[in-house]
Amino acid sequence: MADDRFGDLGPGEEPDRRSAAERLEERDRTHPEPDAKPPEVPRPSSRYAWVLGVAFLIVIIVAGISSIPNKGESLFGPKPGSQLPRFSAPLALSGLEGDANVCQHAPCPENAGKQPACTAQSPKVLNICRLAERPLILTFAFDRGADCFPQVDRVQRALPRLRGVSVAAVYFSRNPWKEIRNNVRNRRWTMLVGVDHDGAVTNLYRVGGCPTTVFANRGGRVRRTILGPLTEDQLVAEARRLR
Repeated sequence: MADDRFGDLGPGEEPDRRSAAERLEERDRTHPEPDAKPPEVPRPSSRYAWVLGVAFLIVIIVAGISSIPNKGESLFGPKPGSQLPRFSAPLALSGLEGDANVCQHAPCPENAGKQPACTAQSPKVLNICRLAERPLILTFAFDRGADCFPQVDRVQRALPRLRGVSVAAVYFSRNPWKEIRNNVRNRRWTMLVGVDHDGAVTNLYRVGGCPTTVFANRGGRVRRTILGPLTEDQLVAEARRLR
């Protein structure tokens, strides 16, 4: 019986005496395996995948906020018809230093002031209750984030034309008191300038940008709040509408 390893031999054929390993090697040469699939293109590194995820999340959050009605309400100052919030603040040139009193009524919340703001009667403070006994123009200025001082300069220049109207500025600054006083003197502001050193008055009045100017009738009822620069003529025209 023929050896199954060699198969059937034809006439004159020699038996294949190669080892199994040699026969497999020859088969690999004569019947090569199909080429393997080309390697997959490597995917982009996921090193920055979290950045894309955060960016997408921000887009979702912004879109959600944008859908909220009156979302910017807190940035534009007191509403027309509302009553001016009460406060007393140290006058820049008085030598008095400290945070403003924003207590509306007794008992006073912690850090708002030890007594209601209207009771802080002193020549060293800007008392909004006293100012509101007449028609009032109140302008807000910051020393960072915006160029607010030119608007206060225009209010200062308009003072001679604003007779019968209380005029004051709220100066929000965290700078040293000496630096604040020097700036007021250098710009020759003679109007009342109250210093909002911790931002309490600015927050109380919902002022998110400057210049912001509030026009109020006698008694402190807000007539109009304007965000942005005003000319001297515009200031005078608005003042004439106050009662």
